[in-house]
Amino acid sequence: MMTRAYSQLYLGKASRAVGNMLHDAVFAYGMDGADFLKRFIQSGMALQFESGNPKYLAGKSGLELFLEIMEKTAGQRCDAKQIESFDRSDVYWVGWMLTHYQWYSGHSFESILDTVPYHELLSLYDTLHEADVQKSYEILDAHFARSESKLKSTRKRCGLTQEVLANTSGVSLNTIRAYERKSKDINKASMEIAVRLAKALKCNVSDLLA
Repeated sequence: MMTRAYSQLYLGKASRAVGNMLHDAVFAYGMDGADFLKRFIQSGMALQFESGNPKYLAGKSGLELFLEIMEKTAGQRCDAKQIESFDRSDVYWVGWMLTHYQWYSGHSFESILDTVPYHELLSLYDTLHEADVQKSYEILDAHFARSESKLKSTRKRCGLTQEVLANTSGVSLNTIRAYERKSKDINKASMEIAVRLAKALKCNVSDLLA
């Protein structure tokens, strides 16, 4: 069974905060949701959620998250514009579901959005927002299953089998298989493993990351 970065007890509050953050970015500040989520990742805040930092999981509101991201990525302080109340919008649902799926799958926010971009997630709202969350997990899992990992495509381009890559790089065959089927997130690999794989494949480490 997968060991997750934080307890499910935090998940409800964390997912609501990210949903509110994204909703406020789009509706209160007029930002494009895809662009704002890039800022979420660039700011390092996505990593705080992925690693289970309680300061972010349970200590900040959606608006506070938004304001911190803008200060970190744009060097500017925004005036607070709290939306008092709103129906659970499709934009809110995207932030909520991203957080749930990140917790469930262990994939980084960046790799999820690379596989299922923001506007594609929005298009799933009508079908999934009233369904059991497990159905959403299954749909997103299917997207990942259809999406070939960069490690696999690079290895195939080099004409190497998984076994040869394991022998050449010194990285275990089981680890390579897990990265290629995305049951393990290569973005969270140790630098030593990433460098070994890149050296064996004669590419840059960044070419293997999602």
